[in-house]
Amino acid sequence: MAQLVAEHILAIDTKFWMRIATRNDTAASKEDKDRLQGVATSVMVLVDAVRRQTEKQLEDSREVLQDILVAAADSKGEWYLPLAADQVAGVREALERHADRLDEALLSNTFAWIKKSSEDGFNDMVKLLQVVLQLYAAKQLRTLETEGVEGALNKLLYAEERQWYPLLRSLADEGALNEASFQEALQRRMEGVVLGLQSGSYAQRVQAEYLKEVESRAKAVFKEIAANQAQ
Repeated sequence: MAQLVAEHILAIDTKFWMRIATRNDTAASKEDKDRLQGVATSVMVLVDAVRRQTEKQLEDSREVLQDILVAAADSKGEWYLPLAADQVAGVREALERHADRLDEALLSNTFAWIKKSSEDGFNDMVKLLQVVLQLYAAKQLRTLETEGVEGALNKLLYAEERQWYPLLRSLADEGALNEASFQEALQRRMEGVVLGLQSGSYAQRVQAEYLKEVESRAKAVFKEIAANQAQ
């Protein structure tokens, strides 16, 4: 029952409790009524436990996010965009340090902070949090391959956004990537995200959007290369 409650927590709403009450009113025997009341009591206890656990996870994730943001600051505790190489390295190190806590609670908090920062007009904080999400996606999407098209894709995915264009040009000029093989490799990563992550989750959303942005930039580069070759 605990697993069922956790998996379907959003479905335990007013309609659910009304159905329990209706069944209780129409129960044929006292035994059935007692059973329904027992189910209701158990579900209430489990819902409260899930709520408290979720609140704790959110609180823990706030501390993790704060630690990651501290890693992005300079020696004076201030942030400047774009992040310097050592700040990016610091964020990557923090993400590795908290690898087992890069969960939905952390991503939910990040999106909540982005929303609040946007509403308050703190545009630089919005951009900083977006960089954190990009570095998170890069970490999650990179695989162990270092050779061939998969290795080239890993190199690109793990690079900073500002490095994508020159790196794509370099990989294409070296022959490490062509448009067809790149698209095939990228499609395999996208399939892994779509099929391997919970549908509608923040993790799926962030990683899919990251791959789509990489794909968009790559198409522009390959289009430019084709135009230059046609001249």
